[in-house]
Amino acid sequence: MAWLELAGDPIVVLLAVFVAAAAAFVALVAIVRHLSLRHRERFERTIDRSLRNAFLFIDPSSLHRLMLAAAAVLSLATWLVTGSVVAALAAALAAGTVPRLLLARMRRRQVEAFRQQLPDVLMLISGALRAGNGLSQALAGASAELPAPARNELELMLREQRLGATLAESLVSLQRRLRLEETALFASALRIGTEAGGNVADALESLADATRRKLAIEGKVHALTAQGRLQAAVMGLLPSALAAVLWAFDPDAMRPLVADWRGWTVCLAVAVAQLAGYLMIRRLVAIEI
Repeated sequence: MAWLELAGDPIVVLLAVFVAAAAAFVALVAIVRHLSLRHRERFERTIDRSLRNAFLFIDPSSLHRLMLAAAAVLSLATWLVTGSVVAALAAALAAGTVPRLLLARMRRRQVEAFRQQLPDVLMLISGALRAGNGLSQALAGASAELPAPARNELELMLREQRLGATLAESLVSLQRRLRLEETALFASALRIGTEAGGNVADALESLADATRRKLAIEGKVHALTAQGRLQAAVMGLLPSALAAVLWAFDPDAMRPLVADWRGWTVCLAVAVAQLAGYLMIRRLVAIEI
C-alpha cells in the first residue's frame, strides 16, 4: 500500500518521467556520437585514399570539419528560406556529398590530363631507350621533362622501385591508379619488352602514334557533340532555375512544393524525369572511339 501511495505521488511521477527522459537523451547522444565517429572514420579513410591518388596533401580531418560546417550553414539557410525541416535535411545531405564529388571531378581531370600527355611520355621513353639508357633512366628523364600529372605518376613508379618493388609491381600500381586502356597497353609493352625481349622503343613509338591519332579523333567528336552536352546541361538546370525565380516573385504560391507531401512528390517526379532526360542525352552524344 505504501508503494502504491508513493507511486501515485505527482512528484514521484514527474521524477520518474524526468529520469526516463534523461536516460533516453543520454542513450540518443551515445548513439549519435557512435554513428558520427564511424562516419568520420569512414569519411577520412576514403577521402585520404582519394587525396593520395590525386596527389593532394590535405588533412582529411580538416576537410571533414569543413564539410560539417558547410552542411550546418546550408541546412540552416534552407530552413530559414523554406521553413521546411525536410528541405533542410536534404540540403545537409547534399552538402555532405560535395567533397566526394569535387574530388572525383578533380581525379577525372587528372586522369584525362595524363591521357593527353601519354604520347609525349612514350616518345620520351622511346628516345631515351634508343640513346642507350636503361628503362629506369628513361623513366627518370621523362619525369624530369614533363609537367604534372605525368611527372607525379612516373616519380611514384621510380620511388616504388627504389623501395624494393619490381617493375611489374610498379606497373600494376600504375594501372590500378589510372584505369585507362592506354595505360594498360603501356604497361603491357614495358612488361613484355623487359621479360621476353624485343624492340621496346619501336613498340612504344607505335603505341604513341596510335594514341595520338585516337586522341585527335576524340577531340573532333568532342567538339561536334558540344551542342548536345550544352543542351543537356541547360535542360537539366532549367526547372531549378525557374523554380528559384518563381519563389523570388511569389513565395506563397511556391511554398506548397516544400511544405506538403504532394509537393515533394511532384518535385521527386520532376527530378527523376530530368535525370532520365539528361542521362539519355549524354548517352546519345557519348560516341565510343
